[in-house]
Amino acid sequence: MKPDAGRAARRKGERATSLRYRMMALARARSDVISLGRGDPDLDTPAAIIEGGLARFAAGAPRDGPGPVRGLRSLREGIAARYARERGVAVDPATEIAITNGAQEGLFLAMLALVDPGDRVACQDPRYSSYDQAIGVAGGEIVPVPTGGDLPFHLDGDDLRQRARGARILVFVNPSNPTGSCVAPAGVHAIARAAAELGLVVLSDEIYEDVVFGDEPFLSFLSAEGARNRGVVLSGFSKAYAMTGFRVGYLIGPAAFIDAVEAIKSTTSGPCPSFSQYAALAALDADPDPRPAFQSRYRARRRALMAGFARAGIPHGPHGGGLFMWADVSRWGMDAETFCYRLLDEAGVLMFPGNSFGERWRGWVRVSLLAPEARIHEAMERIEDFTNKLEP
Repeated sequence: MKPDAGRAARRKGERATSLRYRMMALARARSDVISLGRGDPDLDTPAAIIEGGLARFAAGAPRDGPGPVRGLRSLREGIAARYARERGVAVDPATEIAITNGAQEGLFLAMLALVDPGDRVACQDPRYSSYDQAIGVAGGEIVPVPTGGDLPFHLDGDDLRQRARGARILVFVNPSNPTGSCVAPAGVHAIARAAAELGLVVLSDEIYEDVVFGDEPFLSFLSAEGARNRGVVLSGFSKAYAMTGFRVGYLIGPAAFIDAVEAIKSTTSGPCPSFSQYAALAALDADPDPRPAFQSRYRARRRALMAGFARAGIPHGPHGGGLFMWADVSRWGMDAETFCYRLLDEAGVLMFPGNSFGERWRGWVRVSLLAPEARIHEAMERIEDFTNKLEP
């Protein structure tokens, strides 16, 4: 056991987060910045979700009160029905689902329920810094599993067998933040087999499950053979339904895990606000389903980014899903942090340096799809002008 491992992991995550927030503060001080940085959907929450949430809240709140800590039964039933219909996974809404105050809280609750001080937790590298912070809070030690170098920046079973021995838990993020890679169904099955061989409990972060661009369908980890006995899924409504401000996430896992999550949540944040839960229920029932229209807009933005990268001569990793692309800016002979600060200052475009997702990624940047298509075209023109002025 390494008593300082949790503190080190937490501080590493805090430093990475502070870098991004410093850049956002600089961007807010200007009026002409095009932001390709943060991951909060810029699309409006559909009116049907807001109106449906209001109607359900008005009708149900007096009867339901604040609701149970693990979430309104009607919402848990809706999520279970969706998993049965879309993922082919049977989930007991009474014992195997907990509603959280956003996926971010869900991540921290999951780590507190799963990780004992000194536990080794395998994580993809690069990765979003919140995983470092959540693991650190629980006292865990991070075991990085590099996923890049020769591309394609996604985890596979062989990576785990080579790198994750001695770990007790795996954090599997699919599609990935920050790289935008997406593990195909065959790869998910391979990861499930490797996890079983190594005795790993798997937290599968699937928050971008509805933003997938490849030819193959998305496969939830819980759909893989044997995964139900060792898998926990983290997801939510923010990304798929443009509901970031509502703060509705959820965890799916074995009954004993959900009991542990409920016990922690009952003494910290309590239930997710009822109105937000009713809005999430309205999202599940929305007709038409808003997800395909959102997906179409993200797909057009993705094409605009790819075309702009090609014109500017910027290579990028394969993009299979999620709201980010991972691009290589090393050819200009400066680290990504310098590149991003100069790009913000000289061209008015915000993106985040790769070293805020792992120290070894100082030649890469994370770029989001979360600006209107016309603004993305303008941003890529600014980037092309900026890079044309740099020494190759």
